[in-house]
Parts: sequence; structure tokens; C-alpha cells
Amino acid sequence: MITLLGLVVYALRPGLPLFVMGAAGAALLAACIRPLPRDERFSRPARAMVGGLCFYVAVAGPWRIWPAYLLVPIPGALALAFAAGFGRDFLAAVERGRLRRSEWGLIALIAIVAAIALVAWVALFQPDLTRLRGMLPEWPLLGLIGAGAAFSIVNAILEEIVWRGILQRWLTTLMAPRAAVAVQAASFGAAHYAGFPSGAVGIGLAAVWGAMIGGLALRSRGLLAPIAAHVAADAVIFAVLAGALEYG
Repeated sequence: MITLLGLVVYALRPGLPLFVMGAAGAALLAACIRPLPRDERFSRPARAMVGGLCFYVAVAGPWRIWPAYLLVPIPGALALAFAAGFGRDFLAAVERGRLRRSEWGLIALIAIVAAIALVAWVALFQPDLTRLRGMLPEWPLLGLIGAGAAFSIVNAILEEIVWRGILQRWLTTLMAPRAAVAVQAASFGAAHYAGFPSGAVGIGLAAVWGAMIGGLALRSRGLLAPIAAHVAADAVIFAVLAGALEYG
């Protein structure tokens, strides 16, 4: 329950005081040191992950930027896991899984659906991309391509570790697999309120896409397939922003 509440706190971070984020994060991290009654195998990795995300939001200050907001909590949670004796459980939650021909077909389908949805969202709702566009470097074309590739790969790996790795794997120990996919997808969507896509519509789109990726993670029994699909979607996001930077 406290981990689920932590997910709610993290999703509401734009509107919550920093001390609330810090208190929630500290409580979750402290609860990782010793197992709680009825802890399942992946309970402490989930608490460490959510606690790290919340606590970092509270203390990061100007470093609450991509990729630091994920790149710091994930290694921090892993370090805590090994220090407290549940490091193997943490690593078991982020297994690679399999990539067969059927998985590649689903990856292509999900990537196409994501590309169409993202482009349609921009065309129909004409969101203000000024803040996100300002995060892109004003580099020549080859430099932008390299930056886009790096962003797509790093962001996909980090987000998949958190949502389809740690959180979904933990949720499947508490509820039916489809329910676990739905809960992590709702969390993923809520966490992207200020992302791309953004706003209420963005939450819905990100949640639906998170459910698709969650189903792929279940089918492939790991993160390689979800990461591949995520890289494709992030590449589309970067291309749209780069196009906005170039053509205004």
C-alpha cells in the first residue's frame, strides 16, 4: 500500500510541496532496509525504486532534468538493494527476456501505432512545445541525429527499467497479470502529464501505450522487446521536436 501511495505521490509531483515528496521518498527508502511482513520477492525493489524517484524530486533542485531524474534514482535504488541484501531480486526484475519473430512483429506494430498517435496529437491539438523544444541542442543535422539516437536509447532503457521492469514485475505478485499491466500503465500515463504527449489527452495516450508495452513485456518475459518498441517511439518524439526547432 505504501508503494502504491508513493506512485500516486510521484504522479502528483507538479502540484505537491517538495517536503511531501521528500517525506514520501524517505519513508519508502527507510522501509527497504528490512523486509515488511508478507513482503513478496519484488516488494523491496519496488519500494526502493519509487522511494528514490520521490526523494530525488525533493532534493534535486536545478538537477530535476532529463536524464538525471531517472539516471540518479535507478543506480541509487540498486545500490540500496545490494546494501540491504535484496540486490538479486532487483536484478531479477529487469531480465532481458526473449526476442522471437512474433515479438519483432509486435514491436513494429506498436511503433507504428505510437508514431501515428504522436503525430496526430501534435496536428490536432497543436500543443505548446516551446519548453521541450528548448531542451534540444541547436546542432547540425548529423549532431541532431546522434543526439536523437542517444536520447531514444537512454530514455527507453531507463523508463522500461522503472515501469515494465521493477513496477510491473512487482505488481504481478499482487494481482492478475492484466491488472498489473493496467496499474503500471496508469502510473506511466500520469507520470507523463508534463511530458510528450502532455496534458489530460497525453496522460490517456501514454497510459494506452504503456499498456501495450506492458503486454509486450509479459509476452516476452523481459525488457528487450519493450525497450526496442520504446526506442522507436522516442525517435518519433525527437524527430517531431527537431522538426519544430527547424521549422518553428
